Amino acid sequence: MIGELEMYRFSSYVTAVATLAFLGWVAKKPAGTRRYFLPAPIVCGTLSLAYFGMSIELLRVTTASGQPLPMSRYIDYFVATTIMIAVAGKVADATRRQLATLVALTVGWIGLSLGRYFLTGTAVLAANLGTAVVLGALLYVMIWPVTKRSGETSGERVLLYGKLRNLLILLWVAYLVIGVVSRQGIGLLDAFGGIFAGAYLDVATRIGFGLLLLRGSDAMANFIDDTGSNGGSDESDGEVTFAEPSGDSDADPDIEPAD
Repeated sequence: MIGELEMYRFSSYVTAVATLAFLGWVAKKPAGTRRYFLPAPIVCGTLSLAYFGMSIELLRVTTASGQPLPMSRYIDYFVATTIMIAVAGKVADATRRQLATLVALTVGWIGLSLGRYFLTGTAVLAANLGTAVVLGALLYVMIWPVTKRSGETSGERVLLYGKLRNLLILLWVAYLVIGVVSRQGIGLLDAFGGIFAGAYLDVATRIGFGLLLLRGSDAMANFIDDTGSNGGSDESDGEVTFAEPSGDSDADPDIEPAD
C-alpha cells in the first residue's frame, strides 16, 4: 500500500503538472485578458507547494488527540479557497458587501475547522457546531443573495457561476464530513482512507475549478468587458447620481441666490 508521504508527493506532482498546463493555456489567451485567468494555475500551484511541504513533513503539528496535522494544507486552504470564492463572486457580479461577507465566512469556516483539532472536551462540540453554523451561512449567501445577483448578468455568467458555486459547495460539504470521520476527528477512517479522500478532493477541485474558469470563455469575456467599462461591481443602494446641468436651463436670471 502506498505510504502517506508518497501519496502527498504524488499529489504534489499531479498538481504541478496541472499548474504548468494551465499556465500554458493562460498564455494562449489574449494579452489583455490573461490576468483574469491566472487564478486557475495559482490555486493549483499553491496546492502543489502545500503537498510538497506535507511530503517532507514541513509544518506538521500534533492535535489534542495526538494525531499529526499538516499545517501547510491549511495555509493553502486559507489562500486558495479565498481566491476561488472571490473569483466566483466576481463572476456573479456580487456587490462589495457580498464579496466581503463571502471572504469573511470562508476564512472563519477554515479557521474554526482548524482550531477544533486543538480543543478537547465540550469545546470540540462547540467548535463543530460553530463550524456548521458558519458553513450554513456561507452556503446561504452563495445560494440565495449571490445567485440572485448573478441573474442580473449574462446567461453565460449565470451558468459559469452556477458551476463554480456547485463545485465549491460539494467540496465544502465533503470536507466537513471527512473532517469529522477522519483520524483527527472521531476516527472512522484510517490513515490511508482519510489521506486518499482528502487528496482526491483537493486535486479534483482545483483542476475542476481551473477547467471551468479557462473553458468559460464567453462568460469571462462578458465579465472582462463589464470590469473594463465600469471598474467592477459596487452596491447601488443609497447612491446619489448627479446629472450634468444642461446648457439651455430655464432658470430665472432675475432670482438672486440667498446670502
